[in-house]
Amino acid sequence: MAKIMVASDFHGSLIALQKTLDLFREHQADKLIILGDTFGTDAEEMVELLNGISNRLTIVKGNNDWYFEPENAKFKLFNETYENINGKIAYLCHGHKLNDMYLEGYGAKIVMIGHVHRPILQKNGDIIFMCPGSMARPRYGTEKCYALIDEKTIKILTEDGEIYDEMDY
Repeated sequence: MAKIMVASDFHGSLIALQKTLDLFREHQADKLIILGDTFGTDAEEMVELLNGISNRLTIVKGNNDWYFEPENAKFKLFNETYENINGKIAYLCHGHKLNDMYLEGYGAKIVMIGHVHRPILQKNGDIIFMCPGSMARPRYGTEKCYALIDEKTIKILTEDGEIYDEMDY
């Protein structure tokens, strides 16, 4: 079973991306999922950092990434995509155009979004909705957060490693 780290909404913060990559290595995660609004003024430097893990990376575009198509990237930017998360289908999007018609038809059991800049982890029926928050610009009085998924648990952690929320899936 894979250990997956999920982050979102860097808005061009090279410092937040570097901290996230440090945590990715510290947790010995197998994959990093970024849920949009990644790039900004330091885009080329960010691309270089992400190229180093391109074979273990999935990125969806956010509403602030629509213009960005990096020429030197070794990874693809998806508008939305699906991932197998330890045997469950996950629908990944930024969230600004979330369309739940895709969920039941494709059997998604986990929906991962960014966009709101605050951590969310809740179950609605048999579908888990998760937003990791933001490592750069948290909102609504929340801390800088990211998510870590292992074979049975989704945890949202603060940048200092404190558990913000968790749920078995």
